[in-house]
Amino acid sequence: MSDIIPVPDDFEACVQHALDQDDTARAVVRKALDKGLERVYLVGCGGSHFGTYPAFDLLDRYATGLTTQRLTSSELTSRTPAGLNERALVVAASHSGNTPETVAAAKLAKAKGATVASISREGDNGLSRVGDVHLHYPDTISITEPKLVHNEQVALALLEAFGAADTATVLRDSLPQLPGALRAVKDEVAEAGERIADILTDAPLSYIVGGGPAYGMAKMMAWCYFQEMQWMNSAAINGGDFFHGPFEMILEDTPLVVLLAEDASRGLGERVVSFGERYTSRLGVVDTASFSLPGISAGARGDLSVIALMSAERRVLDHVAARRGHDTSVRRYMYKVQY
Repeated sequence: MSDIIPVPDDFEACVQHALDQDDTARAVVRKALDKGLERVYLVGCGGSHFGTYPAFDLLDRYATGLTTQRLTSSELTSRTPAGLNERALVVAASHSGNTPETVAAAKLAKAKGATVASISREGDNGLSRVGDVHLHYPDTISITEPKLVHNEQVALALLEAFGAADTATVLRDSLPQLPGALRAVKDEVAEAGERIADILTDAPLSYIVGGGPAYGMAKMMAWCYFQEMQWMNSAAINGGDFFHGPFEMILEDTPLVVLLAEDASRGLGERVVSFGERYTSRLGVVDTASFSLPGISAGARGDLSVIALMSAERRVLDHVAARRGHDTSVRRYMYKVQY
């Protein structure tokens, strides 16, 4: 096994820090409801945007009488949707809290009368100053999971208000177990992480596939982790689109990574796995069904497994980075040039 990067000592504490702010998430939803809430916009850039996929999936599948959209920050400001008004809730996420596009989106939302929930690291920053509430987490490397938790908290409060209180209760009952369950994922994904490191380390190109909310995870892995943090050519593909063009690019030695959660769209990814097993020798699979997820109930496992999937792929990055000897903090352009 490669000289794997250690899991941060504060990992579980960071997840717990986010869980402890559930009352704040409930409060911002109540404020939006008092203004006649009709529409929710989940916005961010890059990883902060991809991290909205699990919450969007919950709201889109279960919440009745509520319209939810998932947009990049620049899409919100350039399009100025007709529903962006006092009856809207905008959940804007940025790790630094100062991503210009996301701060601009939050400011536009406020100017239009919308309620704004900001998600970022602790402390004073652009988003914390704009939002009606600030959902935060410590400024460490453990940032993916806390952002997912905050989006989930807002989503569950909305489910309770829009016809899916029973579903919210089942998920809430397992949330306290997330710190330990996700920490276990970091160890249990090791075999998959080493397999993916094997097939990707010297690959000129890789395809990362996920269906449903796992497509957000595929974009996170391909774009944020492999392109941005490892300077590897990688493409994210929606499992529902794989057999409508992309599968023609799979040869016997084509690296193909499939991400599987246990939600309702799992079958989209399973079909790709079946294809990959037949047509490429370089198939890697991250499947949450192989994780123990201690303390997570059977009823909550399907939807919470999507969070576990994103936590698992963040650990896969550690395996790949260790194998390649490429520091994940190094950038060519980001934070260095005007763009």
